[in-house]
Amino acid sequence: MPKTKPRSPKPTRPTVRGVPFDVVTNRRRRLHVPHRSRHVPAGEWRDYPRPVPEAWARIARDKGFRVHGRIRDRYHVALECDACGGLTAHKSYTLRTAQPRCGACAEADLGDAARAASLTFLRRDDRNHHYGLYRAACGHVIKRQFEFVERVAAKLTDVRCEKCLRAREQDEASQRGWERLGRDPQGNANYRMYRHSCGHSQRVARVNMAWDQVKCAACGGAWNSTASFIYLARIEMTSRGIHLLKLGFSKTPVKRLKHQLGLPRSAKVDLVRVLPMASGHVARAQEAAVHAILRRRHPDAVVPPEVYAGILNVASEVYEAFAFDLIMRHLDRIEAAHPPT
Repeated sequence: MPKTKPRSPKPTRPTVRGVPFDVVTNRRRRLHVPHRSRHVPAGEWRDYPRPVPEAWARIARDKGFRVHGRIRDRYHVALECDACGGLTAHKSYTLRTAQPRCGACAEADLGDAARAASLTFLRRDDRNHHYGLYRAACGHVIKRQFEFVERVAAKLTDVRCEKCLRAREQDEASQRGWERLGRDPQGNANYRMYRHSCGHSQRVARVNMAWDQVKCAACGGAWNSTASFIYLARIEMTSRGIHLLKLGFSKTPVKRLKHQLGLPRSAKVDLVRVLPMASGHVARAQEAAVHAILRRRHPDAVVPPEVYAGILNVASEVYEAFAFDLIMRHLDRIEAAHPPT
């Protein structure tokens, strides 16, 4: 059989990487290229030796540019911005029929927005022209939408570094005997996958891990077997004449008051006393005994639920402010019987 001539490998097109909107002409000047032309190799953005029509030059002056020269082919020109002096590649059709955009000014705007958001703009993303790469205050490089950075600059939201978040989540987990494995396989942004020290892996709400409210489904460790607290809090809303006391127990009293009672932001909350208990079971039993005594012996100190409706999302265990000394004496008794270990 006759030998077939081997095919030569298909040449690969070079791509513009690193700074995709900035290439260098033979005059060693930066040339900003629109995102739809980023596939064009840098070597093709060379001077095109043809004169610039006077009509093009006149149109450019009217639109705030100077035609620096023709580049690549007969359809493209390099426009020099009157405001900043930057060069931007555009089709001559765009120059004649629309208002060209200066790539250098656009990049400067991105830098200004980044600085207002406490970021450093590095470059546009190679694959999506709506995104850019930034250096955060922590030193890590993050990828964000330009519109999002503008919202951060306007103080409408905040920026978060994923690397720092992962490190913080791992630190929280390790303090509680867990290891962070990764994001939730079910796609819930509020959950993560963790591995317990016993070897069991499960998905856990990130906030529960942060507050140490998690139970291993393999080896146990329920809330009533771990350390807990009895707390007394003073709650005031002077605009509505509300002055109340809340007696309760919780593994995390601060979280209980801030996030679980449904208190409005205008409410003033003071955590006036916290008693550590050996377990949730002990805390619940001691707290329940105090509530029983107060209801039986001091019914006038019990606040009806309708008084704090819409302020607290509980229906009991709320007392009048004058019962403060009375409740404190009961807590003194509990503390003496259950000293901290």
